[in-house]
Amino acid sequence: MGKRLGFFFWLAVVFLTVLGLAAIFADVLPLKHPAETFAGTSKSGPSLTYWFGNDAVGRDVFSRVIYGAQVSLVISTVGTMLALTIGGLLGLVSGYYGGRIDRWLTATLSATIVIPPLILFLALVLFLDSEAQRRVFILIFTFVLLSIAPIARVVRAAALTWSGQDFVLAARTLGARDGRVLFREVLPNVAPSLISYSLIIMAGLIVVEGAVAFLGLSVPPPTPTWGDMISKGRTNLDVAAHISLMPAITMFVTVLALNFVGDKLQQHFEPRESVL
Repeated sequence: MGKRLGFFFWLAVVFLTVLGLAAIFADVLPLKHPAETFAGTSKSGPSLTYWFGNDAVGRDVFSRVIYGAQVSLVISTVGTMLALTIGGLLGLVSGYYGGRIDRWLTATLSATIVIPPLILFLALVLFLDSEAQRRVFILIFTFVLLSIAPIARVVRAAALTWSGQDFVLAARTLGARDGRVLFREVLPNVAPSLISYSLIIMAGLIVVEGAVAFLGLSVPPPTPTWGDMISKGRTNLDVAAHISLMPAITMFVTVLALNFVGDKLQQHFEPRESVL
C-alpha cells in the first residue's frame, strides 16, 4: 500500500499530521504568544529567532500561523464531520433503496449545490446575527449545509454499485434487516470513497474560511486566522511581503496536501472496487 501511494502522499500526510498536532498542542509548545509584541522587530524578515519574521506591530508570524491553524482546521474539520454524517447517511439511503426515495433526495440535494457558499454566509450573517462571537457557528452551519449534497452524491454512487453485489443480495435473501445490510455490508465498502472525498471537501472549506476571514467576518480578534493575517499584510507587501506570504503559503500547502491525499486515496481504492 505504501509503495503504491508513493513518497509525496506520505510527505503530505506527515505535513498534515505535524500541522494538526502543532495546532492542537500550541499552548504547551515553546511558541511565542500570538498577541505578544517584540520591540524593534516590526516588519523584520525571517530569522533564526523568528522563523516567519514579524508583522507590522512586531508579533511573531510563525506563532500566529500555528494558532491560526486552530481556527481553520477546527472549523473545516467540524463542518466536514457533520456533513459527512448527514450527507453519508442520506447518500447511503438514497443509493440503497433507489426508486422514489432516491429521486426525491437527489432532487432536493442537487438544489443546494448551486448556492455560492460565501454569498450564503454573508446573507446569514446579515439576516440572523451580526454578533462577531457567533459568526463561527453560522460559518460551520453554512459549511455543513453546502457540503451535504456533494458528499451524498458520492456515497449514493458507491452505494448503488455495492447494493447490487452478490454478498448484499445473499444477506437480503437470508432475511437480514435493511439496517444491518446498510451498516454491516454496504457502509464498510463505501467508507473508503467517503473518507477520501471528505478530505477534498475539507480543503475547500479551508479556502472558504480563509476568504471569510479575509473579509473580517470570521473569528474576531485577537484570535489570529490565516485569512485575516493575509488581509492585514496587504498594506506592507512592498516592504514586508512575508507578513501575507507566510500564512498564504501555509494555507496553499495545507489545501494542496489535503487534495493530494484525497485524490491518491480515491485512486488507490477505485481499482479494488471496479474488480468487484
